[in-house]
Amino acid sequence: MDRLDFAIKLARRVGFYLLQHWGNALNVKEKTSFQDIVSDCDKHAQQMIVSEIEKHFPKEAILAEEDHFETGQRLWIVDPIDGTMNFVHGLPSFAVGIAYSEGGNVLVGVVHDPVLNETFYAVANEGAYKNGEKINVSSNNMLKESIGNVGFYVGFTGHFINAIEKHVRRMRMVGSAVLAASYVACGRFDFFVAKRANPWDVAPVLLIVPEAGGCVSDLQGRPAHLSSGEYLFSNGKVHSEVLEIIKKVEKR
Repeated sequence: MDRLDFAIKLARRVGFYLLQHWGNALNVKEKTSFQDIVSDCDKHAQQMIVSEIEKHFPKEAILAEEDHFETGQRLWIVDPIDGTMNFVHGLPSFAVGIAYSEGGNVLVGVVHDPVLNETFYAVANEGAYKNGEKINVSSNNMLKESIGNVGFYVGFTGHFINAIEKHVRRMRMVGSAVLAASYVACGRFDFFVAKRANPWDVAPVLLIVPEAGGCVSDLQGRPAHLSSGEYLFSNGKVHSEVLEIIKKVEKR
């Protein structure tokens, strides 16, 4: 079975389920804190994905956000709802993320946005696409003409925005890591900063962004991998300038 086709169809099926409960999530609870929530929709969406992977690829491991933490050389990485806070509150920016990796290298990445019906995807060395059309990062090489995105992280986000706001056209907070990075891949954003991210938050876009011609590193500028924990996604042309501002914020 073709892994990309499998992942795209599965992500879209889960996305259709999520639309039925968007803004009306079932049984919302705090997970690790009042700023980190989970719903029965997260759990059901994850089970939809996990059961299909187990059915079609029974010998492969699955790492998924809601307490499904397997390891293995052949590993599926799943986020049933990236942007649960948006989903619960009826905001439109959330997505299904599915990736497949071997030996820590992501080979297939899929991000599906149910609200806009946009599916971003890539296979290693074959380019990046949105709904069948090839995508590329922006050609902008000037920070002052950039639009950036940053994830929410207490103690960092406000300081970073304060440091960079005089150097860019605008900053945005989408609230979904895989969508923000996918928007870098298709040129909507010039960069996206994630101060803290788990593997399932970024696995698909660790492939999609480079395949679209972009750059991904940790916040020290080192090559990014699944366990880096922090990430800068960019078009590559403004990467070093954003890194310099991040370093100044970290040293404050």
